[in-house]
Amino acid sequence: MTWKAFGLAGMAAALLAAPALVHHSFAMFDQSKVLYLSGTVKQLELVNPHAWLNIVVNDKGEPSTWSFEGGSVPQLLRLGWSKDSFKVGDEIEVGFRPMRDGSRGGQLMSVKFSNGQKVCSTRCRSDYWKKSGPGMFPPGQHRR
Repeated sequence: MTWKAFGLAGMAAALLAAPALVHHSFAMFDQSKVLYLSGTVKQLELVNPHAWLNIVVNDKGEPSTWSFEGGSVPQLLRLGWSKDSFKVGDEIEVGFRPMRDGSRGGQLMSVKFSNGQKVCSTRCRSDYWKKSGPGMFPPGQHRR
């Protein structure tokens, strides 16, 4: 009876720990390039495990929605993002790693606002900050 209880407790612990160990691959994104696309903010979803930025792009005369997967919410908060970082209708330029299958979206790398300020979605390398020029604000500072 003791071994049975021990086995059930071990199985329960393994099942509860499994979600903490799960993480998807980034193989769906083309890691060899970063593309840039301009549009207007439709929605910022600060959800776990990764935030999503949805923008509307004028695609050959027709509006289309593009979705970009960002970093984790805690990571974005450390980089200076907040729920108020983006307003619906903001004009932005998104830097992203495109989807390998060509669908509308990708891995969010950076955002440039119409006032020239820039933020990144993943850990910013020091060379990224240097190349981005004036208007880039360091982690912990909010745009608005």
